[in-house]
Amino acid sequence: MSFEIEITYKGETRTLENSKPELIVGRSTPAAEVDVDLSPDKSVSRKHFQIKLEYNMANAKNEAWIVDLGGSRGTTINGEQMTDPVKVTHEDVVKAGDSELCVRLKRKPKSKDKMSFQEKVAARSGDFGENAPKSKPSRSAHPPKTALPSKLKDRPTKIASAPEEEIPPPPPAEEPVLTSTDDMAPSLMAALTSGAHQTECAGFVAYSIEDLATAANRYARENKMHAISASVVQEGKGSSACFRALVVFHNPN
Repeated sequence: MSFEIEITYKGETRTLENSKPELIVGRSTPAAEVDVDLSPDKSVSRKHFQIKLEYNMANAKNEAWIVDLGGSRGTTINGEQMTDPVKVTHEDVVKAGDSELCVRLKRKPKSKDKMSFQEKVAARSGDFGENAPKSKPSRSAHPPKTALPSKLKDRPTKIASAPEEEIPPPPPAEEPVLTSTDDMAPSLMAALTSGAHQTECAGFVAYSIEDLATAANRYARENKMHAISASVVQEGKGSSACFRALVVFHNPN
């Protein structure tokens, strides 16, 4: 979480971003610098007010608070002089001297190791299409298992499903299964059922969603096909999680 601050002085606006949880706003001098420098506004005190990031346990949200530091002309919020700390939103206008500030909170993008399973699936969904990037094979400590393709060239008008014997038994109640299925557009479904597309179905197993996407993309490139639909299932959770995918490919041959 970081602060995005829009500063307007004499009709000119500039925007800066800072990820520190506490910022001192004022005028920098050779002896001491502040986090947000409002120079050349000379009507601002050297340490005019403070912006603080605070976590509200009641609503589980981060909030921006303004604390006046006793500047000579004080600090106003939406035209009202402040005496106590005040929570502000992106719609509030904070004025110090002749400068006006709007403070917003900006959330940092999540790293992959902090994403949920659904977020990883959404982030990687583009990799199952024909425009997928040519990614290199992953060097994961747990390489994906060999794919088990099921040929459907003799049955072009029907999308194949995984054989019954290959469907794994459901995990125990304490190990919930999370699933994510790509929906096919009505036009694509009509083309498949009319026999306009030759299709092929393959199953993949891996220990991460990244390895699963890499295996499916590599299989498509090696066989000169492209994926048109995919169903992904997670078994287990944490370090013991396993991912299974059933991917339908368009086979131009």
